[in-house]
Amino acid sequence: MSKNKVSELSLHALQQQMMNYLTDNELTIAEQVEEHGGISRDARLHIYKNAYQMRLKETIDNDHELLGLYLGDDLFDQMVEGYINAYPSNKTSLRNFADSLPEFLAQNTPFSDYPLISELAYFERLLMVAFDAADTERFTRELLLAIPHEQWPSLVFRFHPSVQISRFKFNTVETWQALKQEQAPQPAAKLASTWLLWRNNERLTQFRSISQQEHGLIDMMLQGHNFAELCDALLSQTSEQDVSQLALNYLLSWIDDGILASR
Repeated sequence: MSKNKVSELSLHALQQQMMNYLTDNELTIAEQVEEHGGISRDARLHIYKNAYQMRLKETIDNDHELLGLYLGDDLFDQMVEGYINAYPSNKTSLRNFADSLPEFLAQNTPFSDYPLISELAYFERLLMVAFDAADTERFTRELLLAIPHEQWPSLVFRFHPSVQISRFKFNTVETWQALKQEQAPQPAAKLASTWLLWRNNERLTQFRSISQQEHGLIDMMLQGHNFAELCDALLSQTSEQDVSQLALNYLLSWIDDGILASR
């Protein structure tokens, strides 16, 4: 084995030992650390561990600013410590480090005693997903007008990659909005609702509540149903003379929101 190869393996082993210390308190790496400048080996390792944990805390704080505001400093610190121990980072990028935070909050006290907390974390992660999603050309009214009328029944529409749909059991989004506006949120209350989230043409994340009817149409579109089938679905909910206009209104609102893709 070449000397370079041995060096590469040794570096990898040292890096793994350091990560084992940072995540699991395994002290094998201590044998490789020298005392220097009056600072003990344990103190030097502890400095690295503190810096590592502060970076993870900073990541959660940046990703969940309003959740932190809702919890307050003490509960937020308790959440961060518990989450880091339960879900140690195992990737070089911290972008997805807190993906399991909603699950952690739903399963661990005292947070699980207040389900809105988990939903609030989940909503903030949905906003991140929408913001970071891939981009593609948007479908426009001009493109719609260029389609021959005889092709309309067979039209199948696609959504922009940033589009997210989620249901909430509590007044979670309203709580997030109040915190965003620096207002005191209303007490947690059961409030079943469905929300559409996406990134608009200005690369800003938007969201709005949607009705059961609109949600049903969007589900059909996600399954590949065409425009004629959407109209047929509306026939059971409205009069025949209003179906075409209602379907067109939905279509135009989706185009204007920028949630439809052109390809």
